[in-house]
Amino acid sequence: MRHKWIAAIGVISVVALVGNGAHGQQRAQGQRGRGAGGGEAAAAPDAPAGKTAFWSNEDIQNRWKDNEAKKTINSRLFNGPYNISTNVRIVLPDDPPLTHETTADLWIMTAGTATAETDGAIVDGNGTKVIRDGVRRPVQPGDILYVPPGVPHHFVDPSGFRAFLIRFDTMQDPHQPARQIPAAAPEGRGGAAVIPDAPTNKTSFWTSDDIQNRWKNNEAKKVANSRLFNAPYSSSANVRIVLPDDPPLTHDDGTADLWVMTAGTATAETDGQMEGKTLRNGVRRAVHPGDILYVPPGVPHHFVDVNGFRALLIRFATK
Repeated sequence: MRHKWIAAIGVISVVALVGNGAHGQQRAQGQRGRGAGGGEAAAAPDAPAGKTAFWSNEDIQNRWKDNEAKKTINSRLFNGPYNISTNVRIVLPDDPPLTHETTADLWIMTAGTATAETDGAIVDGNGTKVIRDGVRRPVQPGDILYVPPGVPHHFVDPSGFRAFLIRFDTMQDPHQPARQIPAAAPEGRGGAAVIPDAPTNKTSFWTSDDIQNRWKNNEAKKVANSRLFNAPYSSSANVRIVLPDDPPLTHDDGTADLWVMTAGTATAETDGQMEGKTLRNGVRRAVHPGDILYVPPGVPHHFVDVNGFRALLIRFATK
């Protein structure tokens, strides 16, 4: 979705599973069950292709507690094609700096503190990999960090650090089938000004204050969306509210939505069938801060009974 408008997370949205080539399938399977930077976790399911998936805040909190108890850095919620994944993440004190060849990382900080060390170059420092000439930023809950492919990144001095990590391809992997770039999917009413594309060779960072101000501005102007960035293959990260009369939508262009609820309440109405602008035979779920909803391409979705509802919406292509 290439309307001009930032990062992400992606992110927070993932996957109508399409057939990967045999090599691509093996590559993805080889990564499954591994932490995003080391550390073993249970194998994760593939994202569903024809129905929504939902994780409650309670489930997410239990995953973080389990990671911390086992000193396992990652619990993956699902895998998608083209190295798409959503992860419940901690950082261990000795986690090394990393780069990713084709995938971008969208980090959404949820608890604790750390120092993000990014950009620069990874060098050997007395037998330990370190980042030279990097950018250091303190991070706290509500901050968002976007890391393009090939850019070094690392967190140091973690204290109770927890984050959502949304990973997705923004470059063509030569070992996987040729990708299509879907046309732009609807955003919901009240789009915002043109936004620059996500950078390709350096990180982008939004503080919690910036995100809060975007929500407040949306609410004051009754604008549904403020986009942080656009990335290749229809990827975007959005600061989102829902207006009371927003109609149900489907995205039939191959884009999936990942909703990370941050404030207020609503009822998510999903799945079922669209009849005109009405959703029939859908699934209704109460949603609260900390819940995560994944909506594959072509699946109807809608929020009703909204009360102070705020969310981060990560949208990306799955074909």
